[in-house]
Parts: sequence; structure tokens; C-alpha cells
Amino acid sequence: MPKEYSVVLKGLLSLFIVGTHITAFVETGDVFLWLRLCNLLTPLALVFFFFLSGYGLMTQLRLRVLRAPSISPEELWQGWLPRKLWGFVKPFLFFYLLAVVFLFLGYGMEELDRAKSLMSIYFSYHWRVGIPGPLAPAWFLGGLIALYTLYYLSFRYIRSRKMAVVVLLFLVSLFLLLAWHADFGYYWLRYPFSFVAGVVYALFEERIYTQVKSHRLLALVALLLLAGVYVWSVKTFPSSRVMLDILGHLAYYPLPVLCVALSKAWGVTDFVMKRMTRGVIIRSLRWVGEISLEVYLLHIIWVDFYRSAVCTIDSPLLYMLAVYASTIVGAYLIARYLRILVRA
Repeated sequence: MPKEYSVVLKGLLSLFIVGTHITAFVETGDVFLWLRLCNLLTPLALVFFFFLSGYGLMTQLRLRVLRAPSISPEELWQGWLPRKLWGFVKPFLFFYLLAVVFLFLGYGMEELDRAKSLMSIYFSYHWRVGIPGPLAPAWFLGGLIALYTLYYLSFRYIRSRKMAVVVLLFLVSLFLLLAWHADFGYYWLRYPFSFVAGVVYALFEERIYTQVKSHRLLALVALLLLAGVYVWSVKTFPSSRVMLDILGHLAYYPLPVLCVALSKAWGVTDFVMKRMTRGVIIRSLRWVGEISLEVYLLHIIWVDFYRSAVCTIDSPLLYMLAVYASTIVGAYLIARYLRILVRA
């Protein structure tokens, strides 16, 4: 899977996530078709984000070993974990401070007492359950910090790659049990296994792709069936039976594997790659994908601000357009001029 292709995917997926958070502030009857589509596909978008994170890590490791077969484990992993974790902590700190500023701006000088009381709630409650408000989407960064640490422990100290995957799966399962006990939301708990799926796919990519290509019709049928289970799980969540939710979400993890492999087998990947320089839509999605981190962490600030006491946009259409425009322009400006404060 070419890196440029994954960037295009990130651009599209980030737009879905923005749309879902907009929907939370729009009356049900005013939800546009685009926002309904975002609501339907956002869980899948998060599945893909975790999948691509695991895939990217494992691919980088494989390529580095191929380029330097004699490299020792000490050299291979030297400074790796602190460098990766700082890559998450740094943008979080920047956008957290920015979110705090906009929280106070949104309530205005006349309602600072209310904003202060809200901040005390954020610090006392949200930090306790692991969701750092007011920047609610930052749970994604927290999850990646945990997953990158578990990935490091698995592949740094176990030489057999297959056994390392087993250990990673065990550690992620244990981590999710602890997170469940700590009252993390179920919406959070259903995605980290996609990270493991990405690692597995990168490790056995050639073998999996060969099988999918040889049985592409069967793989397509499997993909459609899994997509049906996915739609059912989204429409019925949360159900009265937890086991039904869990079984439905098991369909999430093979979906990105089949999508990526079939995309290559049916020529979609090659088509997108050829349109990288000529196709307006593909180029635009790639551009958004390059700043997807900034888009993801910035959009919730505008979602809240345009429904605040100081600045309220009543029209659902104008509200949606304002959030998208402010998010994309703001993300670009931050990535362009404040990159040193955001990117490690």
C-alpha cells in the first residue's frame, strides 16, 4: 500500500469524523445526507485510522531491517519510544491549550465564572476517566500512546515476529480490560484491536494479498457480508445485549484488511495513484490528509465555538460550512506556520 494512498484515505476519513461531531449540535430533522453518511462511516473511519497506525509502524520496522539486516536490536530501537510518544504529547499540549482559550472565549467575559466551573469539571472528571476535556477527540492520541508502548514492548524484546504479535494481542486485550474497569467509554474500547490488525497485515501483507487476489470474488462477498454486519451494528448500537454489540464489532477488524487488499486487486489503488497529480478530488483529499492530525484535533474547537454564547450560528447549513471551512483553513495555517509547535 503506497504511503500516498494512505494519506488520501486519511483525508477522506477525517472529513467523516468532523461531520459526525457537527451532527451532535444539529437537530435530527436538520441533518443533511452528508452528515448522515458521516455518522454511519465514522466508526469505520476510526477503525482505519488505528489500522493505518499499526500498518505504518510494522512497515517502517520491516523496511528498516531490510535496509540494514545486521542492525542490532539496541540500535534498531534506540530512542524509538520517547521519540514516538513525544510525537503525540506535543500536538496534544498545543491543541489542549488552544481549546482552553476558546472555551473561555466562547462563554465571553460575562460568563467566565461558568467557564471556570466547567474547567474544574473537566479536570476533576474527564482526566479521571481518561478523556482529556475540553479536547474530547484527544482520546485517540491517548490510545495511540498506549498502543505504541505495547507495540514497543512486544517487538523490542521478542525476536520472533509471530510470537510478538501474539504478545501484542494479549497486552492490548489486558489493556482494554483495565480501561473498561476504569470506566472508559465503550466507543473507545472497540478500536484498538484494529491497530493489531494493521500490524498483522503489514507483517503478512504479501501472503494475504496473494490469497485475496486469487479469490477476489469470494473476498468481495466476504467484504459485503462484513459491511452488512457493520451497518447493522452501527444502527443497533447500543443494543440491550452487550454480547451482540461485541460480536457485531468483531466484523470491524477484517474490513480494512479486505478493503486495502481488494483495492489493489481490483485496480482502485493504481487508479488513485495515477490521479495524484491530475485529479482535483484526489489531490484535495491528499492535501487534507497531510494535515489530518491538525484537522482532527482542531475541529472540535470550532464545533463547540460556533454553538457557544458568544458565537452561535443557527442555520444548520451555515454551521456545517463554517466548521468545515474554519477547521481546514485553521489546520492548514497551523501546519504551515506553527508546525514546530505541533509536529515532533
